Amino acid sequence: MSIIAIVITLDRPETASRCLTSILHGVQRPSRIVVVDNGSAVPYAPPQEYWQFVEIVRLDRNSGPAGGAASGQKKALELKADWIWMVDDDAIVDPDALATLIRSAEVHDARTYFRSVCYNVVDPELPFFNSFLYSRRTGMLKPVPRERYKDPEFSFDACAMAGLFVPSSLLLEVGLFDASLFGWYDDTEFTLRATMAGFHGYALPASRLLHPSANRRQLRFFGRSLAVLIDQPWRLYYGTRNCVLTQRRLLGKTRFLTLFLPVFSVRRFILIVLLYNNRRASLHSFVRGVSDGLRGRKGELTQGGRTT
Repeated sequence: MSIIAIVITLDRPETASRCLTSILHGVQRPSRIVVVDNGSAVPYAPPQEYWQFVEIVRLDRNSGPAGGAASGQKKALELKADWIWMVDDDAIVDPDALATLIRSAEVHDARTYFRSVCYNVVDPELPFFNSFLYSRRTGMLKPVPRERYKDPEFSFDACAMAGLFVPSSLLLEVGLFDASLFGWYDDTEFTLRATMAGFHGYALPASRLLHPSANRRQLRFFGRSLAVLIDQPWRLYYGTRNCVLTQRRLLGKTRFLTLFLPVFSVRRFILIVLLYNNRRASLHSFVRGVSDGLRGRKGELTQGGRTT
């Protein structure tokens, strides 16, 4: 099968090159790696020894994680990929990661997709618990139980972008990442689209990506461990806005207004007040995210305060 790995990078060439090295030194090497240079000030150039394996897609400006993913996926389809593997540029791929994905793809049906599991680079036995189950009644997500990460595989309804391994047939049927979301919750929106279309997602803990967690901290809240973003209100804005946009589309008007929106707003407000750094800026970003989501605004939030 033809497998295209996609790596999106912005202004960190050494980090991206380490990622490429880990991919190309795996037990199983992808057919090609598409590197999306998402508007770097100095255009990214891979090490010379990798040129024959790498295709560069250069974007004039930062299109966000969603725009970078969509550009990479479009290129992968042009290259006649059978499968597409999304790898964060700051991830280090274990040697067996891709081979594990391929073995599972060979024994599951055609309407199945997979993901590698990210592990904390400073604690390699600690996975990121970012695979979720989705309630079609309330629109709420809940993490897959932690004990499932000890299984050879487990199912999920939505997940983060890092490690996604999807057949080209999924992209052709449900579409690429929605570039108009710019980023954050864009991966959840994409995987929910796949789930709603009847595709089944499986996470494979043996397919490992080591990933830094510098932008998060783990906190205990009513007996549960939560990952909280540190001092990044703008990410909170995009995640909130895109969540509201997505659930507004997926749920009927009654369920969205009476079930999802009140529960989501109260939960997020409490978490920000009790747990977040920079609470004032975070609350402002959260309120604005809800407001813009309800108004249907998309695109990048500019310094002038307008979305495009």
